[in-house]
Amino acid sequence: MLTNYIKTTWRTLLRDRSYALINLTGLTLGLGVAIVLFWIVRFEYSFDRYHRNADRLYRLIYKAPYGDKGSHVPQGVIKALKEQVPGVEQAANTRAIDSDGLKVGQAVYNIKHVFFAPPEFFDMIDAEWISGSPGQSLSQPYQVVLDEPTAQRLFKNGDAVGKTLRVRGNIDLTVSGIIHQMPVNSEFQFQVLASRETLKRIEPEYANENYWGGGDSMHHGYVLLKPGASKSAVEATLAKLAAQHQNESKRSGYELLPLVDVHRDTQSDADPYNYVIPQWMLYTLTSIGLFLIVIAGINFVNLATVQAVRRSREIAVRKVLGSSRTQLITQFFGETAFLVFLSISSGGMLAMQLLPYADRLLTTQVAQSTVWDQNTLLFLVLLGSIVTLLAGSYPALVLSGFQPVRVFRSRLSTPDRGRISLRQVLVVTQFVIAQVLVICTLIGTKQIRYFYQTDLGFSKEAVVTVRMPDKGNAVLRERLRRQLQQHPAIKDVAFALTTPSSNRNWWWGTVRHRNLPNGEYEFRTQYVDTNYFRFFGIPLVAGRSWTRADTNTVAIINEKAARDLGFRTPENAIGERINLYYDKPFTIMGVVKDYHSQSLKSSIVPHVFLYADWNFQEASIRIDPKQKTAALAHIGQHWKALFPNHYYDPKFLDDTLRTFYEDERKLINFLTLLAIVGIFIGCLGLFGLVSFVVTQRTKEIGVRKVLGATVVNIITLLSTDLLRLILLAFILAVPIGYYAMSRFLEAYTYKIDIEWSVFALAGLLAILVALITVSVQSIKAALMNPVKSLRTE
Repeated sequence: MLTNYIKTTWRTLLRDRSYALINLTGLTLGLGVAIVLFWIVRFEYSFDRYHRNADRLYRLIYKAPYGDKGSHVPQGVIKALKEQVPGVEQAANTRAIDSDGLKVGQAVYNIKHVFFAPPEFFDMIDAEWISGSPGQSLSQPYQVVLDEPTAQRLFKNGDAVGKTLRVRGNIDLTVSGIIHQMPVNSEFQFQVLASRETLKRIEPEYANENYWGGGDSMHHGYVLLKPGASKSAVEATLAKLAAQHQNESKRSGYELLPLVDVHRDTQSDADPYNYVIPQWMLYTLTSIGLFLIVIAGINFVNLATVQAVRRSREIAVRKVLGSSRTQLITQFFGETAFLVFLSISSGGMLAMQLLPYADRLLTTQVAQSTVWDQNTLLFLVLLGSIVTLLAGSYPALVLSGFQPVRVFRSRLSTPDRGRISLRQVLVVTQFVIAQVLVICTLIGTKQIRYFYQTDLGFSKEAVVTVRMPDKGNAVLRERLRRQLQQHPAIKDVAFALTTPSSNRNWWWGTVRHRNLPNGEYEFRTQYVDTNYFRFFGIPLVAGRSWTRADTNTVAIINEKAARDLGFRTPENAIGERINLYYDKPFTIMGVVKDYHSQSLKSSIVPHVFLYADWNFQEASIRIDPKQKTAALAHIGQHWKALFPNHYYDPKFLDDTLRTFYEDERKLINFLTLLAIVGIFIGCLGLFGLVSFVVTQRTKEIGVRKVLGATVVNIITLLSTDLLRLILLAFILAVPIGYYAMSRFLEAYTYKIDIEWSVFALAGLLAILVALITVSVQSIKAALMNPVKSLRTE
């Protein structure tokens, strides 16, 4: 019996090879992309789940009185957790600093971060040691541990233990241990890990273990709870302790964020050690994967229904010869399963080819992980079974239910209306999904373009930025300025803590003034030189800017800060005094126009600008864009001469600002690809349907041509009904797409208006693509010789 089923399946597929090929292509595309999306979503959810204590590991997130959250956890909190909070098994601080390049011998290597951690941190997380141990390798000052690839890179023979490397130009560290490279699905990508005792020597403020204030957002805190300990109880105790240290820190408390959720945390204003991916993006990718499976499954059902007429006589004969309905259902499910699992095999091979491109589109690291494992095989079996059940149920039940008497009396075995109605529903459903993807892609692309093209309130064109390793050395700074301006390709130079808008190095300070709620509030603090506002084209709206003669007791604010301080006009703020740095008085001598210092997802924030030449960490250099190569070479030559122990890494400000919208750009790129795939799969189904219609109406077409019908008449006849379905799908897709993108745009303070032209373009594209697909078969039928058409049986 099984042999008979296999033979029948094979003969059926060969006889209807065009339908089989369309089904196979559609399912392969849909399932192949679904497999890639499964790998991506599974990988992103797997971060840090491999630690043996993963269920008890947490990252600390601070809570501020004004509602914001962040990642800085001072060492006093860690000490209190160890000594005063019940339920805590272990706690530790880690810190990352910009390395500015690692020097080994005369070579300088581009290593982004140097991390610092105490030995007990490795009692909390899992890491494999090749040489050394936490207690031996991270307990003394100036010890450093490398991961294996970095050791091989810095020391050619890999024999790194006992060797010396230099960071930040003047800090020599001795290699005391080697660890295996951390898994790609880990927050902790430790290439260079120094002892915390080293951090205490190079930044003495970290030597005070009772310190609860200030700090850096890359100074993280981690806690391991005892089995059965209450997370909420620990948070409650921390809130009480924070209240006792209000004179040092304005934190209202600390949350415990499970370590396995850190990779998807975009709610707190926290600097990650690795990239993050928003939860909404994973939900979106999962939904799209399901939609593509549905579209591919609809194709299968649709084409199976149009084959019902062709197979009605075969089924009737089999029933007359004794086949039971159960045997026929088994036969049809077998045919479906054969095609589905063949498609899954092809889709798996396609997924392997697509994975590197998906990695680049979404900037993930899935391709570096193990994708083929027992979980993937289980997923494929489950996926194949579900698709077989859903796609094969209707054909199996309908085809097996044909009544032989009715079939032998007529070529049609089921009422035409029912069959057509089903095809209409399936085609409309398929193209609703595809057109929603197109609408979302068009609106998302328009929003991204809006982000890139919106005036941010300052001049950002042709600006190159470079780090200033010796941030407080005025002599080197002015020497660099003079040397750079000697070249005609360099237009101007300014120094500051950072550029007007950046994705890092945000400093906030408490401003005290009688007009503020409760007398104080957090303002963004920016340190700038005397040329900063002129360089970036930020106009003064009241007062004046500073000169070199000004002391460090004057400040400039933006319009938003002036409004928050209760002044009706910027002029009213001039001469007023505000207190910073725990009540140090500053006089407001100028107000500058508001500009966007963060992404357009958020509103403008209040700023205080100070002239503090001890903290100019970045140089901004405006170049002649026509002499880009010469300008970069000139900048590099003089920068390297002044900072030979550091890595030269110039960046264009435009490129930096684009990173604000990386998540959205990734999603739109992926949506574009998936919309194309969805439309293509839908068009495969249309092609099959038109082929069937042409076959069924061959004689009718011949008669109409004999009676004088033109090619245009025939094309219109065959295309009208299907194009009406596409139009109906468009009408249904418009409100769905509008609702989805309205919700998407709610997250942004500055956003586009959703215009009718976007929907018109989406509908026009869908109709045009469908018309081309339908016309291929329609034109072929219209050009057929009517004599041959009337001879066909």
